[in-house]
Parts: sequence; structure tokens; C-alpha cells
Amino acid sequence: MAKKKQQVNEDLERTYSIDFSSLESGGYSVELILSERLKSAGIKPNSNDKLDQLIVKCSKFKKNPHDFIFPELSLSESIFRALLIRKNSKSAMHQIQSDLSAVWLDHYKLPYKNLSDNVIMRILESNRLFTSA
Repeated sequence: MAKKKQQVNEDLERTYSIDFSSLESGGYSVELILSERLKSAGIKPNSNDKLDQLIVKCSKFKKNPHDFIFPELSLSESIFRALLIRKNSKSAMHQIQSDLSAVWLDHYKLPYKNLSDNVIMRILESNRLFTSA
């Protein structure tokens, strides 16, 4: 019993970020991926923007995250965008969950999105887009 409780505490303290190196090693252009996310939100990035510049542009949605995280997006994509808004800084699962709740439940009034600990943790742990520390 004590071992299970210790594992739960470790999971709650673990932080996550987007694994850009995994994307690049998989043959993806991170700059193109971020540019497409920005375009979907009505921002036209410059073709010569570097990764850091694109992340800063994504972080400008911090005051109005509902302009970047849309209700029709998958939970995985929404987590990806929530981390971009936070400049891909390492974030705890509950912080990501809180960010998504602020958008979906408070702004869009969408109670049907499953933001339980288990669902968020499963996505963060099983998706190769995210890395934990």
C-alpha cells in the first residue's frame, strides 16, 4: 500500500514538456509544426522565424488561451498547445489540467471534456510528443 501511494506522489510531482528533439529525429520540422498552430489561431508567422521566436508568439496567448486552444481539438493537441502557451516550460500534470479547465470549462462551458487525472496522465505518459522530468 505504501509503495502505491509513493508512486502516485511521484507521478503528481513529475513535470512535462514537449519533446522537440523527438519530433526532429522523427523527421518533423518543429518550426513548421508551430507555424501551422499559429496560423490556425489567425497569426501569420514569418517564414524565417526560429523556434524560440515561434514559442514566444505562442506564449502571447497566455491572457486569452481560448484563442489558441479550441473546443474541437483533441485532448493531446490541447495539451500540446497549453505547453506552448507556457513557453514549453516544464509543467506539472495538475497545472496543465488547470490550464485546460480554464479554457474548456470556464470559457467554453464544456463539461463533457474528460480532464481527470488518469486521462491527462495517460496522454502525457503514452504520447511520444511529451517528455517527463
